[in-house]
Amino acid sequence: MLIVFVVIVYLAWQIVARMRDKKPVTWMWEGIKFLFVLYLSLVVAITLFPIIIGQNPTIQNEYRSLNLIPLVTIYKYFSHIGTAYDGDVGFMIELIAKNIGGNLLLLMPLGFCAPLLFKKFTSFKNVFLLGLFSSICIECIQLFELLSGIVLWRSVDIDDVICNAVGAVLGYLIYFLLFRKLDTREA
Repeated sequence: MLIVFVVIVYLAWQIVARMRDKKPVTWMWEGIKFLFVLYLSLVVAITLFPIIIGQNPTIQNEYRSLNLIPLVTIYKYFSHIGTAYDGDVGFMIELIAKNIGGNLLLLMPLGFCAPLLFKKFTSFKNVFLLGLFSSICIECIQLFELLSGIVLWRSVDIDDVICNAVGAVLGYLIYFLLFRKLDTREA
């Protein structure tokens, strides 16, 4: 529902802006900007929703966790291969791929698209800081949701911040290798 709302608002805003400015439309850049807005709404939907108002007594709080020590969760995942879940190696690898891989992939499009769309983010440092700041904001909001009881399950983990920031850097490296010479960005 959030994604549909964001898309409708973005498209309406773009239509009004185009009618007012009467500038020619560059469809490639409009498409990239639209995909970027869609991506950002997906990140918000994936990381911060659903929000449940009120408590459901049938749901246990066993899915709540907080880790502020770097690399503990990542180490735990790899050290439990072959021993956790009755030795189900396939399940552990799938869990690692979902958690670590998902966190790496989450901000990779940010690291790729931000320098394409905004001149401010054409440097490695700025993209790294953008990825780090974005990830810290996500984790802080998730911590607030966890502590306030807005959600009944949430994992807040510094390792997510690390993986997200690395993902943004990987996205930037892909941008750098493919599009560094492109000078048609908007300010």
